Amino acid sequence: MATYRGRKTDICRTVGFDIWGRAKSPASKRPYPTGQHGPNLKDRRQSEYGEQLLAKQVIRRYYNMLEKQFAMTFRKAQRMSGNTSLNFLRLLELRLSTAVWRLGYAKTVFQARQMVSHGHISVNGNPVNIPSYLLKVGDVVSVRDREASRGIARANHYEGSPVPAYMEADVTTFSGKVISLPEREDFPKFFQEQQVVEYYAR
Repeated sequence: MATYRGRKTDICRTVGFDIWGRAKSPASKRPYPTGQHGPNLKDRRQSEYGEQLLAKQVIRRYYNMLEKQFAMTFRKAQRMSGNTSLNFLRLLELRLSTAVWRLGYAKTVFQARQMVSHGHISVNGNPVNIPSYLLKVGDVVSVRDREASRGIARANHYEGSPVPAYMEADVTTFSGKVISLPEREDFPKFFQEQQVVEYYAR
């Protein structure tokens, strides 16, 4: 299964803040691009294309996706009726790995992907090991009923995690249910999804 093997903080250094909200990120101490000339590039002007590319990279890295999969998801959103940018964000947010992260079973989206791949998660009672599995309203995501799986969730203190409004968590059963589609306010404010639409519309 393909996955990104490079440094996860490069985009954070470029935008000047940690996109996952981690306090100990290198971007907190060095809010400028990597390399010896990084401090001099902090306030440089970007072209319109550069701004669109960076907006795309921020969202893609936030959800831990490779370029081909990200582009395919955007094309799928284009074929759907309604607002393309909102549909695109919903497709990203309703990935199984993202739901595991949101419910607090994993500390990061990277760990969430690993949990799904290693068979620790089930959907509607059936084991699913595909991180990109697309959830729909009414689906129940749960940690499998075995100590190896639930021990990971306990170690991450899942019971204290803030759950988004479009999901409903049941702490006692290690499960969460998608009760509605996410709205724009459920996504990070720094997302510039319209820039991504313009990037792919070139």
